Amino acid sequence: MLLERQSGFLVTALGQTEALLTDDLRARYRFVELDYSDDDIVAASLHGAAQRGSRHRADRNELAFRLMGRFVNAESGSHILIVDQGDSFLLRMLVDADSDMPHRFGTITSADLERLHDEALAARGGPGGVR
Repeated sequence: MLLERQSGFLVTALGQTEALLTDDLRARYRFVELDYSDDDIVAASLHGAAQRGSRHRADRNELAFRLMGRFVNAESGSHILIVDQGDSFLLRMLVDADSDMPHRFGTITSADLERLHDEALAARGGPGGVR
């Protein structure tokens, strides 16, 4: 689960494999934007890219979060909540709305992620897109 708060992001993750055998099934991580300088973020990104190499393929979570981030930005969403449901993600976000219900709820399925991926490639002029 990823929850956006005013102070940053709170991530709660269930462990896999051996971690499931312990009493402590959940790990909580707090990411506060003010705790990280722009230089630290850029350095971590460059270090990660160097470690992964040019043949790195994003795993399910990395690709899904990138695509959902692009979707949230396109919808001008904020205060997001993302829950991984295994075969899909539950996405809740605050959006500017003319109605009395400013929160939007949605389930992002694998098919939705495929569609978002195709849209992202088309926007960049990749496969299926025009340069």
